[in-house]
Amino acid sequence: MSDSITVKSKIASLPHDKQLVLKRIWAHLYNLWNIPITESIQYLYDEPTNNETKDQMGEKLINGTNHSQFNSLNIDSNDLYMEFWDMLRVESPDCHILRFTKARTFHVDKTIHMLSKDFKFRHTHQLNQLLNEGEYNLVSQQDETSQNKDNVGISVCLKKQKAVIMGHDKHNRPIILVRPKFHYSSDQTESALEKYALLIIETSRLFMKEGEITILFDLTDFSLSNMDYAPVKFIITCFEAHFPESLGSLLIHKAPWLFTPIWAIVKKWLDPVVASKIVFTNKTSDLNKYIDSTQLPTYLKGANDSINLDQYSPPDGSHDTLLHLKEDDVEFKKKQSILDKREQLIKKFQDINLQWIQTKDELKSQNLWKIKCEIGEELCQNYVELDPYIRSRSSYDINRTLKL
Repeated sequence: MSDSITVKSKIASLPHDKQLVLKRIWAHLYNLWNIPITESIQYLYDEPTNNETKDQMGEKLINGTNHSQFNSLNIDSNDLYMEFWDMLRVESPDCHILRFTKARTFHVDKTIHMLSKDFKFRHTHQLNQLLNEGEYNLVSQQDETSQNKDNVGISVCLKKQKAVIMGHDKHNRPIILVRPKFHYSSDQTESALEKYALLIIETSRLFMKEGEITILFDLTDFSLSNMDYAPVKFIITCFEAHFPESLGSLLIHKAPWLFTPIWAIVKKWLDPVVASKIVFTNKTSDLNKYIDSTQLPTYLKGANDSINLDQYSPPDGSHDTLLHLKEDDVEFKKKQSILDKREQLIKKFQDINLQWIQTKDELKSQNLWKIKCEIGEELCQNYVELDPYIRSRSSYDINRTLKL
């Protein structure tokens, strides 16, 4: 299984000083969302963390001053609140926050800065909408004269299956198989390619849940005409800044000699943590050290034929009947019941979380933490029930490789 910090696997052993950091970050989020903290949280700043002294951000937070880096976003706080809870899906709230916190070595200011930039990024790129509308929306809107011109380029990427989510590595991490030999920059605009990359990454989050993914770049038949630096840099930025602690390993397979000068440029863009996860392989036997042959596609001498890589079968919308319910439909009441339950769970989590933030009693804190974890799992299960009512079925849902 994945070795990243998750609520289910490692949170119970999170040290006291790191829990204090997490409490501070949640306090800043509550401040952003205008959720009042009724009791003093001075104690959070009485102890230094990461060799920090009581910082100015903490002083202002305690004094109720509107100060946080979040406030420079110029985005309605309610919109950011909804964005946060909608994007969790099959990941618990604490697990998501911990990804960013761990990526910034449990440094409060740096984590807040990273989260604020990510909120802006997600809001600007409308990632929740992108995932929910999915492949069908992108493939079905093909009018080149319309504002959906980017969809034409994205559709080309989908049809060529430049990147597919297929199989699992030996750590049970889902694999994104990328085949650059099918890429030509003239096929789509830069913005279309970014949107396509984000769709693949957001979809992969449904597969990895609270774990990580592996990316396999297969450079078989790669030529200089396939090279495009802009999307490579964009993907690197995405995993470093917006999907931290999500990349388990990155395998570069069968890199030709002409890739050497390209790699000399690309590796300069990499964060040391990401760079440490890169492995070059040349033969199938090399790949088998990381991925069993049963999980590799047949063209790579594997036995995985779960996806037809020669023919893309786009969703036709026929599986999206639950997205267009009327109030008199039987399923409408069921959807509303699930939504009501989600609202109750979010409120319950917020209340318990607030108690956890405010208490300095370690025993009480640990008990509240366990309750939070349980509610987090309930939220994940609630999303599984809600998913068919709000997200267009992807090709992965239809071929049953994605099972929430």
